[in-house]
Amino acid sequence: MIDRKVSVHLQDYPDVSYLEDEKNLVSDMDLVRNICSSALSIRDNKNLRVRLPLGSLRIIGINSSRILPFKDIIAEEVNVKEVETREDFSDLAELKLQVNFKKIGAKHGPKIKDIIAATKQGKWTRNDQGQIEVCDVVLEEDEFEIKLDPKDTNSEKYTSIALSTNDYLVQLDIEVTKELEDEGIARDIIRAIQQNRKAADLDISDKISITLYCEDNRVVEVAKSFESYIKEQVLANEIIHSATTPEKSDKCFENKLESATLTVAIN
Repeated sequence: MIDRKVSVHLQDYPDVSYLEDEKNLVSDMDLVRNICSSALSIRDNKNLRVRLPLGSLRIIGINSSRILPFKDIIAEEVNVKEVETREDFSDLAELKLQVNFKKIGAKHGPKIKDIIAATKQGKWTRNDQGQIEVCDVVLEEDEFEIKLDPKDTNSEKYTSIALSTNDYLVQLDIEVTKELEDEGIARDIIRAIQQNRKAADLDISDKISITLYCEDNRVVEVAKSFESYIKEQVLANEIIHSATTPEKSDKCFENKLESATLTVAIN
C-alpha cells in the first residue's frame, strides 16, 4: 500500500467549504479588469503608447463609486493621473434596443414595421420581468439586446467607450499636454536605461553613474528637468549630459526612443 503522506501530490485536497465566497469582490474585480481593458483599447486606437501618462479616466454609471477602492490599480494600469466616477451618463450615451427580427418575424410579422419605427424612436420600456414592451408586443430576453451607445459629443478632449456589460461608460481624457508628453519621454529614458542595466549584467541594487547623449534637444531638456526622478528610478549617483557621443564600450548602448536615438554609457 502506498503511504499517502510520502508526497503532497498524493494528499486529498483540503476541504475549503467553510470559506465564504467573496462574490462582491470578484464582481468588482471583473469590473476593474473590464474598465482597464476598455481604456487600453482607446489608447491603442488613438496610438497613445502606454508609457505616455494621460490626465484622467472617468467611469460613468449607476453605483460607479464601487470602483473607488481600486482606483490606484486602475490609474497605474491605464497610466492616468486621476480616476473619477459619475452616476449619470444620459448626456453622454443612450441605451438602444436591438431586436432580433429573424427570431420574432414569424411571431410578430404584421407588426415588424411598427416595431422597427418604435425602436428607432426609443419608444420602448423594460418591465420588472426583464422583458421589453414595444408596440403592445412583449419581447423575451432571447429576442433582443440592449446596447449602451456613446453619443457623438464632438469632443477632442475625451473619447468614450461602453463596457461590454452595457452598464458603464468609460471616458478617457486623450489630450496630451507638453507636461504629460515630457513625463512620457522621461519614462522612455528610464525604460531604456533599465534595459541597459540588464544588458550590462548589473545587480539590481548596483549604484551607477550614467553619461547620456542625444541629438534631440527635447530629449536632452527632459533628461535634465527630470534628472532627480530618473536617478531615483535607475539607481544612479550622477547623470552626465555629454555634448558628444561617448566612447564605444561593452557598457555603452544605443536606444531607439519614439523620435530619437539615446546613447547611454554606464560607469
